[in-house]
Amino acid sequence: MKTLRETFPTELQEFDGKAAKFLDVLVKVQHTLADLDTGTWKSWPGTHKNVMFWVELENGYAVGWNESPSRGWSFPVIKR
Repeated sequence: MKTLRETFPTELQEFDGKAAKFLDVLVKVQHTLADLDTGTWKSWPGTHKNVMFWVELENGYAVGWNESPSRGWSFPVIKR
């Protein structure tokens, strides 16, 4: 298993937000657009609309990689 630090882009390590607190937490499940091909894709359960990659962490949280064309990247966090 990989940690959030090993799974997300290095920009997350420079991000000052809740997601950065979880850098060393293990990733339980990854959700990517590649899952569309296998029919296992799950949409981001939060409110952000441009999350095409997100993970479920061992601590019960989910972290998304929001790639907003108008605002740039953000890393939303929700409790699962």
